[in-house]
Amino acid sequence: MKPTDNHCESTLLVRPEHLNHHGYLFGGRLLEWLDEQSYIAAMRQLKPKANLVTVAIDRVEFQGPAHEGDLLRFHSHLVHVGRTSLTIYTEVDVMPATRRIFQAYVTYVSLNSKGRPTGVAALLRKPYQPVTEDDKNRWRDVEEARRSRQRT
Repeated sequence: MKPTDNHCESTLLVRPEHLNHHGYLFGGRLLEWLDEQSYIAAMRQLKPKANLVTVAIDRVEFQGPAHEGDLLRFHSHLVHVGRTSLTIYTEVDVMPATRRIFQAYVTYVSLNSKGRPTGVAALLRKPYQPVTEDDKNRWRDVEEARRSRQRT
């Protein structure tokens, strides 16, 4: 899939220092990369003066291992825009076989210069609307996760 305005792709190499004691990619390292790659995708949607911080990671799903020497493709795209937040959905595949190993939603909140949440819509390079059925399903997933966090 080619990157578009709402999509961002990158590739990372799994090196020996990324492995756990079983010889697999350490889950914490993958979560670190998830946050970083999702942040990059989010910032590509916003004007330069935007200031985002991670507020939630939802629906984290490890689906398989990665090993030393694997190339990981991170495919991230905008799936939700709220009043002060936006959410990026990221899938991670091992290349070149395109074996899915991970997926998650990362939500960022926009902060003003005083560190308070501020409107994100005015910072978007262009408005976002879910178009495809997948987009609409992911929008609902984000809304459900948001309601769940508010109940706790």
